[in-house]
Formats: sequence, C-alpha cells, structure tokens
Amino acid sequence: MSVSSSPATGKSDSALKSAIEGLYQTFSRYPLPPHVDGCPHCVSDKDHALLYSRDLRDLGPDELKRYAFKAMTTWGDENDFRHFLPRIFELVSVDGESLPIDPEILFKKLAYGHWDTWPPDERQAITSFSEALWSNVLDHFPCEISAEDCLCAIAQAADDMTRYLDRWRIGQSLAHAKHFAEFVEHDPRWSHRHGWELSGNFWEGRPAPAKQVVAWLRDPIRKTESERAFFDLAPDKEDADLLSKAADNLARIS
Repeated sequence: MSVSSSPATGKSDSALKSAIEGLYQTFSRYPLPPHVDGCPHCVSDKDHALLYSRDLRDLGPDELKRYAFKAMTTWGDENDFRHFLPRIFELVSVDGESLPIDPEILFKKLAYGHWDTWPPDERQAITSFSEALWSNVLDHFPCEISAEDCLCAIAQAADDMTRYLDRWRIGQSLAHAKHFAEFVEHDPRWSHRHGWELSGNFWEGRPAPAKQVVAWLRDPIRKTESERAFFDLAPDKEDADLLSKAADNLARIS
C-alpha cells in the first residue's frame, strides 16, 4: 500500500492489521493436516512439499500461489482451505501483486466453499477483513489493488454491497475521489441493449451485486459528491483535471 501519514490512512492501516490477526485467531482451529490431498495430475510432490516448507505466517507467494488457485477444486477440502486462508488473504492485502492470482478468484473461493454456512465467528472474521481491506484500499491512492478490483472481489462472496458502498466517501477524501475517477473512467461499459452495466466475467457472474453498484453510481448523490471533490479537494491542476473528467464520465452514466 502507498505510505501516508494522514489520520484516515493510519486508522485504516491499523484496522486492516487487526482484521488480519482476527483471521489468524479465528481459523487457528484448523491445523495443518498430515497431507493435503490433490489431483495427482495437477499437484506434484514438489507442490505439496511447499505447503510444509515454512510455518503458516512465513509462507510466501512462491509457496502458496499454486495452492491458492487450486484450493478446493483440485487440491484439498474446505478445512484445508480454512487453515491457509489467513495467510493467503494477508498476502493479498499487503501486496496485491505478490500473489499472482486475481483477488476476485480468491474471494470466489469463499462462495465455492459455502462460507455462508460456516460458524458465525468465521463469517464475522471474513466480513471484518473484507471491510477493513476495502477501507484501506480506498484510503491509499495509488494502490496495488484498484478500488474496482477490490469491490469486484468482495462482490464474489457478498450478496449485499451496501456496507461497502457506504464507505466510499467521494466528496470527503481525495484518495476516495481519485479511486472513483479511475473507476468511472475504465470500468462501466455502455450496452445499447442493456443500459449501463459492469462488464467482465467476474461482474457478469454476480449480477445482483453488479446492479447494486450501478444503481449507486447513478444515484444523483454521486454527482453532488463528485462536484464537491472537484471544488474542495483537488490540490493542483493535475488532480483537478482528473476529478473534472470523472464528473464528465459520471454524467454520461447518469
């Protein structure tokens, strides 16, 4: 994440760190099994050995990247995944590019593993992490994980995006406003048949959250917030031009 000394970023950094620790504590009930069964055509002995090469908190992208992609589909079950979950999601949050797997795929694993049926404290730990990650991404611009990628990732596991969209304070934070400018410039695509919609396989696979995000975008409040950001938050011409363009793009959507 980008470094900043503002109170907001400091608070969200601490909240994310606390949420990650919450994952470790909650999922510590799932010990490393003697063997994580995998498809013999997909998982080699060398791949398997990597999972046992270090303590959980010390496992890095090289040890986890293959497992994270294949978890529960061709390698291990839900309990195996829950053992590794804290470290995998920590790696994504610390440096989104260190684990060469789309964050959308990782969050989709939660749905694949039926996380909505897991014990309440496990569901709460994941929700707390998702909220902390989202707030932290919004508070840092630029950020290794874009706001769109983070929002789309969370939408793979969450049916209601209200709590996340409510945290996107475009008119109150320059970082939030710049994430928004990037979002409306690149991600919504116009379809004459369907109207404004979010494109891409991950969004298309989650139509209800996607429609919720589009409705949020088209709410007249976004126009007010976008204008406020332009007049109140832009410190220089470069940012002013960026936020002005965002307002124009938003007008096309609205």
